[in-house]
Amino acid sequence: MSRIDNTMSRSAEINSVSRAQQTLALDELSPQSLYEKCTTLAQNLWWSWHPEVTNLFRDLDPIRWRQLDHNPIALLAEFTPERLESRAAELVLYSRINQAHRRLKEYLAGDSTWSNVHAGVLGSKPVVYFSAEFGIHESVPIYSGGLGVLAGDHVKSASGLGIPLVAVGLFYNQGYFRQQLDIDGYQHEEYLDSRVDLLPIEPAKNAQGVPITVTVDTRSGPIHAKVWRMAVGRANLFLLDCDIDGNDPEDRELTSRLYGGDTRTRIRQEMVLGIGGVKAIRALGIVPGVYHLNEGHSAFATLEAVRGRMERDGYSFDESVSHVARQTVFTTHTPVPAGHDRFDSGLIEEHLGPTRDVLGISHDHLMSFGRVETHNNDEPFCMTVLGLKLSRRANAVSALHGHVSRRMWSGLWPSRVEEEVPVGHITNGVHVQSWLSWQMLQLYDRMFPVGWIGRMGEPDVWQKIYDVDPGELWETHNALKNI
Repeated sequence: MSRIDNTMSRSAEINSVSRAQQTLALDELSPQSLYEKCTTLAQNLWWSWHPEVTNLFRDLDPIRWRQLDHNPIALLAEFTPERLESRAAELVLYSRINQAHRRLKEYLAGDSTWSNVHAGVLGSKPVVYFSAEFGIHESVPIYSGGLGVLAGDHVKSASGLGIPLVAVGLFYNQGYFRQQLDIDGYQHEEYLDSRVDLLPIEPAKNAQGVPITVTVDTRSGPIHAKVWRMAVGRANLFLLDCDIDGNDPEDRELTSRLYGGDTRTRIRQEMVLGIGGVKAIRALGIVPGVYHLNEGHSAFATLEAVRGRMERDGYSFDESVSHVARQTVFTTHTPVPAGHDRFDSGLIEEHLGPTRDVLGISHDHLMSFGRVETHNNDEPFCMTVLGLKLSRRANAVSALHGHVSRRMWSGLWPSRVEEEVPVGHITNGVHVQSWLSWQMLQLYDRMFPVGWIGRMGEPDVWQKIYDVDPGELWETHNALKNI
């Protein structure tokens, strides 16, 4: 080939690359592409602990952002792709949107997590974490307080560390009530219906791409629940929802409200969470390494796990109980006896009867798993007792709570002194990125080494706190008090 031909060929190649780059650049700037990137960001709750992404959504429309409870999906629903492009051009948001989108993709694809580096032994069998509520963000109102906030922080921390954790809860389409005070100072409760299309959830599907529905059998008929999936960074949260065709009107309302209704409603909710939750995990093809029960609400999960062991592995009931207990962790939160769910013998038989039949045990045998005094027929069935009896690891949520819990449940181990009751404690931590303000984060980022958040457990990181100017720290503190 002649030099001219070579030159022409090279020129064509350069022009082709240039055109490809131009096409990519135009694609990045096109209204639809920009809108899709914002939608991708909004659909994964990773954005909720990244202030620069939160600020990005807020800047699109600060007033509506506040009015919509900081819900980016609801905010984007008020924009057309063209209007979003116009607003992005007005505020010069292109690079911020592209950078945030790229960071999310890199985060999800990254394999240099703490878990991979330090705990590769965790393998492919995840922790399945059950909780009645999850406080991920205020725009997803399926929590009421500390229990849910702890659960949400667990999921976000697992995502950051790369720990294989799958969370299971219930989808409350009216959430927990909002409190309002009237002019006389009296509290009024208000329930609001959540619009599924304005939440970051989608139907959970099995390996064949079919949306998953599970069924929980009771003496009075089956309860059906569909399963939603919510992406929380690298972790998945699966939520069961009873508002589907095929359920009686009463059962369609089962998962409407968090902590609503009477004991009959509560036991049915907890069957859906525990038994339905294990069935959902099984339908997803997930094989748990650990079952972690966050409070007694989900303790029925152990019974379904035992049933699965008997069916799949051919074990006897007692053998299956032993296997399931070895892979179950139970966390208790409530320091007063009145705060633990208890059900009478009739409710247990009505709802757990079909499960008991399959397990091949008597009613009294089943009741014994929920009683401190095994043969006391007057004692109701306690969910916390079930959780403690069918787990080999149990913990309270602070050192003081550990002392209280060991005293409260010492009757389960009458031959042991209180100090030897097998309920430990793990003092609650928080997901720092969710709780650290943007202003404080900027201050620490200037003073601490790169990647300090991922190294908070290392003492040398915190030595840098002495380099922070006290005046600047106090000024930031006062500024935050005025927000």
